[in-house]
Amino acid sequence: MSYTPIVPPARFRLSDAVCQQLEQLIVDGTLRAGQSLPSERDLAQQLNVSRPSLREALLRLEGSKLIQGKTGGGYVVADPSAPLIAEPLAHLMARHRKAASDILEMREGLEAVAVELAAVRATKSDIKNIKAALDALEVAFQQDDPYAVTTGQTSLPLLDAAFHLQIAEATHNIVLVHTMHGLHNLVQRSIEETYSAFEKRDADLSHLMQQHRRIFDAIQQHDPAAARNALVTHLTFIRENATR
Repeated sequence: MSYTPIVPPARFRLSDAVCQQLEQLIVDGTLRAGQSLPSERDLAQQLNVSRPSLREALLRLEGSKLIQGKTGGGYVVADPSAPLIAEPLAHLMARHRKAASDILEMREGLEAVAVELAAVRATKSDIKNIKAALDALEVAFQQDDPYAVTTGQTSLPLLDAAFHLQIAEATHNIVLVHTMHGLHNLVQRSIEETYSAFEKRDADLSHLMQQHRRIFDAIQQHDPAAARNALVTHLTFIRENATR
């Protein structure tokens, strides 16, 4: 991560310029939630500013909740995508038929845009990350009893939700990314209810896995129309088989 040395502007405080640069790096996703900033000494050198000016900027960013102090010193980029819907409410909504259908409509609107943008904008690194999420989901599915995989990092619903969130990351649209992070617990609860409904019917999960693979293939081939069609087919299948 490289920073641009600050050139003191006329009638403008250095701390303002530092804030402006760090805010821009957060907005465009160069600095991601959870990423640590360099030490004050190193960052001041890279920005070509005094440590008092840097410290003033960091305190302002902390006050704006864009960064937060770490235990032992230093700062980390805060996660501005706190859940938009509380966990209990998300769980309640996902369990009720009308709300479950509404959630799928919401997902179709947001995720159809996401897969199209990802198909256009995904970098090699993005493709690698989406594939890793898909591979983890498929490995869990290939267990002797995939429905039994319901806890921890190998939970099928958790891995499924992580796959869709990784696609959102590949859009490079910071507003969409933050929105999907904010709705993540609602989406994950919805996916949990989908798997629960399929389990009650002892349904074949291979259809879901194939649909995820088609979504990924379309993104990897940079085909936005195919990506949207694959996503809509996936959510329509869920609506017709898990929300009746």
